[in-house]
Amino acid sequence: MAVDPDLDAGVLDAVAPVEGRLLKVHPHAFIVLHPSGRGVLVHLGIDTVKLEGAPFTLHAAEGDQVAAGDRVVSMDVAAVRAAGMSPVTPVVVMDARAETVPPVESGAAVATGDVLFTWPAGS
Repeated sequence: MAVDPDLDAGVLDAVAPVEGRLLKVHPHAFIVLHPSGRGVLVHLGIDTVKLEGAPFTLHAAEGDQVAAGDRVVSMDVAAVRAAGMSPVTPVVVMDARAETVPPVESGAAVATGDVLFTWPAGS
C-alpha cells in the first residue's frame, strides 16, 4: 500500500505501523520488526534518498522499541515536492505470506494514527 499526502500537507509525521523494534532507521525510511518476526517497511517518498535527509527529522533510532502509532520520522512534504520528488509513502509488509495480509481499501483517506491494516492472530 502507499499513502499519498495532501498537496497542502506541510510537515507530516510517519508513525510506526505496528509495535516492535526499529530494525533500520534512515531519514527517508524505516523498518519495524514485529515480535512475530514480520517486518514493515515505511519509505517516505519516492527516490527521496537523493535528498540526503534534508526534509526529514528523526524522532527514533535503530534498536528502539515502538508501539503502533509512535512517531518515527517527520517529512516536510512541501520541501520534497519543491525538490521535484513525490511524497507518496509506500508501507510494505515484509516476511509474511501474501494470503496472511488482508486487502486494503484503495483510495481511502487516512490520517496519522489511523489503522492501515491488521494481521490475523497467528499468521
